[in-house]
Parts: sequence; C-alpha cells; structure tokens
Amino acid sequence: MMNQAFSFVSNAALKIGKDILEVTSGGDHLVNGVLNTELPATVGGFEVSKSITSTCSGKLNKKCADVILFNIVLMGNDEISIKVASNMIHVDVKGSARSFNGSSGLMGTFPAQRSEKLARDGKTQLKNVDDFAQEWQVMEMEQKLFHETRAPQHPEICIPAVQSKAYERRLRGDSDARFAAEEACLHVKGPEWEFCIFDVMVTGDYGMAFTVYGEK
Repeated sequence: MMNQAFSFVSNAALKIGKDILEVTSGGDHLVNGVLNTELPATVGGFEVSKSITSTCSGKLNKKCADVILFNIVLMGNDEISIKVASNMIHVDVKGSARSFNGSSGLMGTFPAQRSEKLARDGKTQLKNVDDFAQEWQVMEMEQKLFHETRAPQHPEICIPAVQSKAYERRLRGDSDARFAAEEACLHVKGPEWEFCIFDVMVTGDYGMAFTVYGEK
C-alpha cells in the first residue's frame, strides 16, 4: 500500500494446464511452488526464460537499474512477459485476435464491449469499486495460485478501498511534479503514457519511467 491510498501488484501468477509460474516484486520466481527453479523451464509445455538487463537514465548523473524479464512463448506469435523493475511487476500479453476472441476476465472482454467494470458474467456493469472487488475475489472453491495465503480470504470480504480524495486533489494540483513526470515519460506512447505519469507521481520514482515503462 502506497500512502495508505494506492496499492500495487507484488506477485503475479500464471497457470497453464497444471503448472503455475509465480513471480515476486523482488525478482524471485517459483515453478509449482519450488523457489527459483532453474530456467529455462516449461509451464504447461511452453518455455519460460529469464533475462536481466540494466537500464540507465540521465545524462550527467546517470542512474542504472536492473530489469528482470520473464518471457513465456506461446503458440504462434503469442507471448506473455512479466517484467520486474523498481520493486513493481508489469505484465504484458501479446496475442492474435483469433487466440483471445471470446475471452473475458477482470480487465474486461475481447473484443472490448464496454469500458465499464464488468462482473464475472462479462455482461453486468458494476459502478462501485468495492462491489467490483468483491465480485472478483477468489472464492473458497477456486484454486489458489500463489504460494503464500494472505488475509482476507473468502468468505472474509476484501478490504474496502481507502477514500483518498484529498490526496488525489493534491496530486493533480502539483503542476511541477506533473511536468517532471511527463518529461520522464516522453518515450511512452499510447494509453500507457497516463499510467506512467500517474505511477511516477505517486511513487516519486522517476527511474521507473525507464525501467517499468521502458521500450519493449
């Protein structure tokens, strides 16, 4: 939790077939619960590789940071990349329309039907963020993908979102920080540009513009 108002992804888990790959924000990984399994390995028959590169920013006071990338090559040109940088996780899914046609999940449907938050049925619109969180909470009968179980677990309800309107207003009103974040995120194109600016302003970590949102 950042500033007691914003959360971030600390672990990412991917299940293909019976195999589970889990990646932590510290750069560790687990394959079927085994910590730091030697890579490359396979998950559901698809190869998982790991690479570490150094990304630098700045001209006079150059600062460098390691970027850890886990890449899962699927069929055709489809692939899933899990990037670890600045103690944060960034997941990127690349695939053809044919592969994802008819899919639905927490992030919406493909092809996209609405921009609103949708329930598990892929149709019902949910306006309230707390209702949305409860709808997508992992149920008791569903498989747990992460190696560590953290509270709350169903039937205990999710922790309601913290109302942070005052903090958000202060964030939006800080023109100097906004300008600096925009400058740091100049290389980012498309809808991720605003995500980059927001993350940089909330964390104060301008280096993450190059690590988390660097060229793919």
